[in-house]
Amino acid sequence: MASALFGQHGVQAVTTRQIALEVGISQPSIYAHFPSIQMIQEEVGARAFALLEQAITSSMDDSPEAQLRNAIRGYLDFGMANPEAYRIAFMLEHGATTQKAGQGIAEAFALESHPGPRAFGHLARIVALNRPDLSKQAVQTRSQCLWAALHGLVALILARPLFPWVKQDELLKEQARLAFNMIFD
Repeated sequence: MASALFGQHGVQAVTTRQIALEVGISQPSIYAHFPSIQMIQEEVGARAFALLEQAITSSMDDSPEAQLRNAIRGYLDFGMANPEAYRIAFMLEHGATTQKAGQGIAEAFALESHPGPRAFGHLARIVALNRPDLSKQAVQTRSQCLWAALHGLVALILARPLFPWVKQDELLKEQARLAFNMIFD
């Protein structure tokens, strides 16, 4: 429910009162589960990243090349099939939120237990499997470039749906091909 409200109105515009009304409980009852609106925002974002992690890791038993192709396509398909979740995870400003007392969003996101870094870690592992000749630093750099390339197209399509895009399936297929090839250049 909160994710729908965040997607519709923006993270900063949604209040605990709106969430309580949507869920059908009193506003004070929310605080028994989440001590702040920021914690709700973080939970919604973490759930979106967990879905992305599943999309990236859907073919872990396949060959390294197939894992890479499937991770790339999984990322793109996740973004297109879950626009609300994608916007919450990647495209909405969360401001100065806290995961735990005294812990900022950057620190929370850096934790390996957060599904965002885990999703990226899986992608980097797949890149490393395909490019064992690269240093750890080069794998990280190339993986971040791959992540950014995939994000760029998904974000553009979601942010500008009225742009005269070519047929979406063709566009996504070409982006997947280009992204795959960038790992081997």
